[in-house]
Amino acid sequence: MQVRLDGKLALLYTLLVLQVLIVMIYVATTPPPELAVSTTRTSVSFVKFEASQELHVNQGNRKKLSIYQTINGEVALKDVKTFRLFEVFNHTVCWKYGVDQHKMKSNEHLERCICNQGWHGLDCGQPEVVWRAIMASKQNISLKRRKTARHIIHTFFISDYNSAIAEVIVEELYNVVDLFVICDFNNAEDNFRHKLSKGLLQREQKKILYINVAIKSHKPSRTVSRYIWDKIKTVVQNLKDDDIYVTTEPEQILNSRALMFLKVYDGWPQPIGFRLRWSIYGFFWQHPLKTTITLGAYTVGLMRNAYQSNSLVLRQQLDGDTSERDILGLVIGDLNHYGGWYCNLCQAPANIIIDLRNKVQSKEIYIEKTIDVPFVEDLIGSGLWLDGKTNLLRVSKSRDSYFAPETILNNTWKYDWLVENFYAKLDYY
Repeated sequence: MQVRLDGKLALLYTLLVLQVLIVMIYVATTPPPELAVSTTRTSVSFVKFEASQELHVNQGNRKKLSIYQTINGEVALKDVKTFRLFEVFNHTVCWKYGVDQHKMKSNEHLERCICNQGWHGLDCGQPEVVWRAIMASKQNISLKRRKTARHIIHTFFISDYNSAIAEVIVEELYNVVDLFVICDFNNAEDNFRHKLSKGLLQREQKKILYINVAIKSHKPSRTVSRYIWDKIKTVVQNLKDDDIYVTTEPEQILNSRALMFLKVYDGWPQPIGFRLRWSIYGFFWQHPLKTTITLGAYTVGLMRNAYQSNSLVLRQQLDGDTSERDILGLVIGDLNHYGGWYCNLCQAPANIIIDLRNKVQSKEIYIEKTIDVPFVEDLIGSGLWLDGKTNLLRVSKSRDSYFAPETILNNTWKYDWLVENFYAKLDYY
């Protein structure tokens, strides 16, 4: 009995000693608070670093960290040879993203490209939406593959209440666009510049040119447009006349496949318009009567020579009474196949309230009811347009091939509020 008791005591003492040793090791290896490295993302790179704005952190041999940098430097856009985007099968050149590679590899005697569903053309390089646009235009369009892809400069505007879609735009078009020019009308401390400095779009920031146009907000649109273009010309050192200048309004996301087509081929008529699907509050509602056509793309040479280096001139022409077919060389997108998405009021209810009140004050819209959170939540949940009468169309994520951009579909956990109607009424299901 005494032996058993001594054995148990020895075991307890051993466990106690081990616990004390573990605590001592933890205390000895944990650095004091003043030496702990913050996990906050502080590295933000845009076009070029300014030496005067570098943050030098004195932590022994630790690497220097960088904070947000302005865009006073210069950049040369990267040239891409198009042969990297095509594959050769038995001396037949095919667009690698549109060709059925399995069929091509299993039949070595094929002398033409076999396209995947949704792709057309002799080399399978025309996405469905572009192919339909060419057919509908009834023009004799002769396309030719380029040796070097065009650069795309994509300029779009944001404000304090619709910046969420800006993140979607950059992520969706990152592999196609060479430089994003984000024009911010918000000059508050927590504006988009601040979000970028905190690590928003950290991987994509090397392609972002941020311009704050708050000081120009009361100037005529022509002045703002020219100011932005002058900034771009100062920064981009290898801009060519056949590069593409793309402009969109807030909350507009263009079709990435269509933009890639414009980069790779010569021969398409310009300027290019995009018919956008009109989504409301999120991609789960669609306006039953409306799409929107935005003047989206044209070459730098066209803008410089024919329109006095001012993209606004093109927009003014499009606002007239003439048909878009008379103004635009090609309209990409129809009522079933869209050239992109216009996600109107796709924001949190508090931001929608700000947007609506601004539009009521400027007399863009007329709303009888009080604009508050219950009013906005009821619009979203019931699927009603701003007039309180027009019923929106419910869109199915599983059945609709143009439900939302791929970035949204591949990251529904991140953009769940754009995919799921959190205010839906129970009797709607």
